[in-house]
Amino acid sequence: MAKWLLKKCSASPDKLATFYGCGMPLAYALYHRGIRDRDRLRAYTNTDNFIFEPFTDFNDALKALELVKKATEQKKKLCIYGDYDVDGVMSTTILYKGLKALGADVSYTIPHRVDDGYGINENAVRKLYDKGVELIIACDNGISAMKAVDLAKELGMTVIILDHHEPAFTESEKGRESIIPSADAVIDAKIENSGYAFTYMCAGALCYRFIKALYEYMGKKLKNDEELIIFAAMATVCDVVDLVGENRVIAKRGIELINKRVSNIGLKMLIELRELKTVSVYHIGFILGPCINAGGRLDTAERAVRLFTTEDKKEATALAQELIEYNEERKTMTSEGVEEITELIESSDIKNDRIIVALSKNIHESIAGIIAGRIKDMYYRPVIVLTDTEKAVKGSGRSIEAYNMFEGLYEVRELMLKFGGHSMAAGLSIEYKNVDKLRKRLNENCTLEDKDMIPVIRIDAQLRLSDITEKNIDELDILNPFGRANERPVYGSKNLSFKFIRFVGKERNIVSLTIEDEMGRRIRAVDFDNRAVWQDKIEELGYSVENADRVVIKGDLVYTLDINEFNGSRNPQMIIKDVRFR
Repeated sequence: MAKWLLKKCSASPDKLATFYGCGMPLAYALYHRGIRDRDRLRAYTNTDNFIFEPFTDFNDALKALELVKKATEQKKKLCIYGDYDVDGVMSTTILYKGLKALGADVSYTIPHRVDDGYGINENAVRKLYDKGVELIIACDNGISAMKAVDLAKELGMTVIILDHHEPAFTESEKGRESIIPSADAVIDAKIENSGYAFTYMCAGALCYRFIKALYEYMGKKLKNDEELIIFAAMATVCDVVDLVGENRVIAKRGIELINKRVSNIGLKMLIELRELKTVSVYHIGFILGPCINAGGRLDTAERAVRLFTTEDKKEATALAQELIEYNEERKTMTSEGVEEITELIESSDIKNDRIIVALSKNIHESIAGIIAGRIKDMYYRPVIVLTDTEKAVKGSGRSIEAYNMFEGLYEVRELMLKFGGHSMAAGLSIEYKNVDKLRKRLNENCTLEDKDMIPVIRIDAQLRLSDITEKNIDELDILNPFGRANERPVYGSKNLSFKFIRFVGKERNIVSLTIEDEMGRRIRAVDFDNRAVWQDKIEELGYSVENADRVVIKGDLVYTLDINEFNGSRNPQMIIKDVRFR
């Protein structure tokens, strides 16, 4: 059961309403985002005037820009070395289209998830060298590619790294010092003293900023700026980085543009085939993004890059359809994998671990991360899902807020062949003989307490039903786009009656009901997540799912707010996150 915490507010409701000039739902949401003076309010609500930090604040920025400028002008062979997830695909696409428009002799390559693994490898460097590539630009990878970069330098190649993952580090009396590859230029805000203050940017947004800076540096106009910012926005949403500051601005502008006009034929076909009328953070993260990811999971991510770089409608249609079909196959594989790992945990001592390390020989390594995420949500603790491949045991991990997975793995790095990632997610490869050691050592080192493994729902405000109006809900749009660190506001209400309860949907797993307060005010509500909780309570009271509409239950709710639009009418609606019965 989740713990409910009501955020503290020192201002009275009257003062909040007067200062913000809006309804209570938005007023509390702004207050808890730390927007408590006029200047911050203007900056937050008017992103058109947002000022980004200068890209040249990065320590190696000018060096990287000059290297690419000279290579472009001298017609040297450039190759973009990307990654196989949405962030990697979008980073590769942004750099390729941006450099191609400058007349650069540029190509791209993305490693095969199974055959090559993550990041630059020495075999790939030799192949690029044999093809005459003189400059490698690694995007969304490279920060841990020490040996591969050393080889490239020995062969006389130039290497630029544009990454956002955590570098290795050493601890000394001077503090933490990053260990970085011997590349000619390394741009990563996660490096200690990188020069750039905003550390939450994904690789796609970083590559967008790089291309913008390159055009300015070369005195050129970036004609496809709108197309590239859409790609950067999609990478930002799908990589689940904090939607604050520069990230929020990029995501907001990109989503506005994707709903206004889409010039990229590949993206247009993907949207059409998914039958989307509008595109929101949800559609990018849960409908478009998984299709883009599916290519890199079950085939090659280069298929997705081709989709976004082709000018041929027929080819774009075929590529988009292929990615959609791959995603459907991936869904089935994921469902089966989650079921297998759940059974494994429940039938072993693993269920008692604070950090779950589960090994399966049946799961395709490409979906280990998705399955780890699902299991993490079910048990609310860090999870690493491993699968035994021909070369080594490989896997992915997903974490909770209280545990830094990268640093946890770094403490036992001698057990692994390779690893990388950040606080919330990581990938690794390990010899089979070390799997049990990894599980044991991670749990021995773990400092998680019981309270850390209880999900917490933080409530922005306790509302009256009279506060929940169409106007007040519409005002919340100013907070968009919602995502990590800029979540949709959560509210709570007490002493409610739950009436006209129905189980709806194809599988009857959605609960629809009417909420009534002590004054007789009513509002519709829907619960997508707690069907079993409602069913148990209803059966406890002597009713069944079939006649649940006859029962009246008292209780408290936490929820988000939405407008239900149907047949031209708009009505306020609660989206229930959690319920407690009285």
